[in-house]
Amino acid sequence: MQKRLLNKDYVLMLQGNAVSAVGDLLYSVAIGYWVYEQTGSSALMGVMSSIAMFTFMLLAPFAGTIVDKCNRKVIIVGMDVLRGVVMLLIGALAYTNKLSVPWVLVTALIAALSTVFFSPAVSTLMLDIIPHDDMVRGQSIHSGITSVINLVGKAFSGVLVAFLGVPLVIVINGISYLISALTEAFIHVPKSVQQGQKVTVKGVVKDFGIAIRTVFSNPALKLFVPCVLILNLLASGPSSLMLPFCMEKGFTVDMYGYLLSVQTAASLLCVTLFGIIKFSPVWRYRIMSFSFCISCVTFVLMFASNLFVPMSIFAFISSLLNAAGNTVFNAALMLALPNENRGAVLGFIQAASTGGSALSAMLFGLLGEAFPLALVFIAGNLITIIPMLYLCFHPLTKRFILSH
Repeated sequence: MQKRLLNKDYVLMLQGNAVSAVGDLLYSVAIGYWVYEQTGSSALMGVMSSIAMFTFMLLAPFAGTIVDKCNRKVIIVGMDVLRGVVMLLIGALAYTNKLSVPWVLVTALIAALSTVFFSPAVSTLMLDIIPHDDMVRGQSIHSGITSVINLVGKAFSGVLVAFLGVPLVIVINGISYLISALTEAFIHVPKSVQQGQKVTVKGVVKDFGIAIRTVFSNPALKLFVPCVLILNLLASGPSSLMLPFCMEKGFTVDMYGYLLSVQTAASLLCVTLFGIIKFSPVWRYRIMSFSFCISCVTFVLMFASNLFVPMSIFAFISSLLNAAGNTVFNAALMLALPNENRGAVLGFIQAASTGGSALSAMLFGLLGEAFPLALVFIAGNLITIIPMLYLCFHPLTKRFILSH
């Protein structure tokens, strides 16, 4: 009997992730507000973000090999319990006025380390609980729930933090992790191919080497990984610098928030359509190629706009197209992962992607000190067109999308 998309395990995973996502969103606003209020330093807020990004980039490949050998259910539930307990402790410190910046940074590091193991465990589990012919719809529903939470959360998070206070919001985040862990405890997690094998430093390093060889011996992955790194390097930087970009354009902070909501709404519309409609492989390839290539142009038009309404329209179109391309590409990429070392290979791919994004944020930030951000963003997206065309219309890409 064929497994249904909305099966028990998938629904439980969605519920758990949704609850913790709400807590995460409120916490990010609350702790950012607390840090800025206590220190007046926007640079320190950037340090907290970079801790997560660079921790993931450096450790994800090795964490993936460990996940392959361990019980994924223990990792998923355990990491949520760990984060929940840590958040409750930090909330207690905030209530007693003993919370300090070093504690906040330590918490950011613990959360980042937990995510490094949690992410590949959940990603590889999705391959086991979602029917493969429904992978695009399954990931779209998962992304759609996250988009709804972000859309509503960005509109009301500031009000809730002001009304509830920072300590209570931190405690709510801790409780949300524990509820998520309770939900995930009832998920049936199949045993992975390498589960039960002894975890050693030598073995982890060996598996990491195997993952690299797997990537570069697979023609499709050998094409995709460098392309993803280059595309993220050239095009992902603007997402980290949208606030100063809006300020340079003469927009207000409220308008910046509206722009983010417009982009989130576009992503939500996209994943809703993919969640409802089951496209054929041919149409998935057409949608991906068209969306990726046209989005390069619409992003340029967005960054070139000096009026808020036209910019918002192009932001909506660009985000819709970008989400459509990524939905198809990411689902196909997940299905291409080898069963025996999914976590290690996925960790390497995610590390390359995150590395490109981290370097892009730094590069665009440095260039923004010397040139107008709009000019830097436009130049980056124009250059992006070349590798994007190469990736989308490479014969191997078409064969890959049609067969996965």
